[in-house]
Amino acid sequence: MTLALGPAVLGAVLPGGWGQAAGAAFSYLRTARPIPAPQPGERPLLRLEGKAQALTLTRSQLLALPTVRYATRHAQLGRTFTYEGVPLRDLARLGGFAGQDMRLHASNGYVTTIAARDYGAAPIMLAHTANGRPIPTLDKGPLTVVLPPDERRFPRSQYGSAWVWFVERISPAP
Repeated sequence: MTLALGPAVLGAVLPGGWGQAAGAAFSYLRTARPIPAPQPGERPLLRLEGKAQALTLTRSQLLALPTVRYATRHAQLGRTFTYEGVPLRDLARLGGFAGQDMRLHASNGYVTTIAARDYGAAPIMLAHTANGRPIPTLDKGPLTVVLPPDERRFPRSQYGSAWVWFVERISPAP
């Protein structure tokens, strides 16, 4: 079953403490806001496949979720961007698989797994905005996984595969 995420559904799905910095290893730019209903003609950007159901999210709905922001260099593009996006930790909570490793699926067929210990302790995000604008396809958007600029914690040699571009689906890892 797939649910289009609307305000009534969101209130029933979100566990307590969601989108709050309490006990977090990082701070939010903003916490969750009321989730709008999809606008006419607005296309889904992300399918979040939880244990009990799947949710589809549009850009306006993603913008209402908890948000982090930081600047980091995108190695493949060779440029630094200030990204904003939803922490993977909050997407796992929303999907009902917090604490489990997460599988990220890109529209180009690429699939990778990010360990729960990594996304739970660091502000790894599903970025929807770069330098204040939606991320264009040429810059690996509209949704891309971005890791914090901490080379000691996330060395490119070990975590380069976690930078997933063109993300369209997230699920718990088997």
